[in-house]
Amino acid sequence: GEVTVSRHMSTYMGNHTTMPSVVTPGLRYRNLGKSGLRVPNIGLGMWTTMSEDSAEDIIMTALENGINLFDLSEAHCAKGEAELGRILKKRNVRRTSIIITTKIYWSTKSDERGLSRKHIIESVKASLARLQVEYIDVVLLHKVDPVCPMEELVRAMNFVINQGWVMYWGTARWSPSEIMDAYTNCRQFNCITPIVEQTEYHMFCREKPELYMPELYHKIGVGMMAWSAITTGKGLGREEITGLFAKSRFNRKYSTFSWCEEDLAV
Repeated sequence: GEVTVSRHMSTYMGNHTTMPSVVTPGLRYRNLGKSGLRVPNIGLGMWTTMSEDSAEDIIMTALENGINLFDLSEAHCAKGEAELGRILKKRNVRRTSIIITTKIYWSTKSDERGLSRKHIIESVKASLARLQVEYIDVVLLHKVDPVCPMEELVRAMNFVINQGWVMYWGTARWSPSEIMDAYTNCRQFNCITPIVEQTEYHMFCREKPELYMPELYHKIGVGMMAWSAITTGKGLGREEITGLFAKSRFNRKYSTFSWCEEDLAV
């Protein structure tokens, strides 16, 4: 029964010819939020730079084992978008067999910043050029822009979707109240609503994913994607581990260990 189901599921996902008929044990396909987009429960994050020699092997190994979701970010590693596009074109991988997500970044350290209509449209076009594809499956807005009206943001995302450049949109590191604000504006202005929130989730950061995201899922259909769930340690030495577990670190109600962003922003 398991083999039959896996074979059917692999066909349903439209995987390319090198896909095995039996999906990797433990790998399951689920709907992203309450949308109709089906994704594997494990994706390949490409936020950090891979060497050209290993990138192709890693990407093709993921595809051959049923992992067809690639998570990218223009700010953390724009080179990752170009590298993925080059490899997919070189190996002649069908666009319909993969799911690409990327982020539009809001950062005070960047000259091109904010979530204005201008920046959103320019960022989407730039990502499409680097990826060498006609559309992106999911675009995530990384953190809320406090100086940009929410109406402008949701209208801009609705525009890029109507243009066919993007299929779905979501958020990353937004608070539940900010997600609800975006959803309310979408309903008010008849715009397409977000389908997913990408958030930090590991043994030290559990309150938002376990308490608030299930509530949002049942109320408005926003699903959750966890980032860097298995890289919390990040190769820390003895002194770093001692500092990590210092009592003062846990006095804050919303403890978080978001090293990646600070390290890569330098």
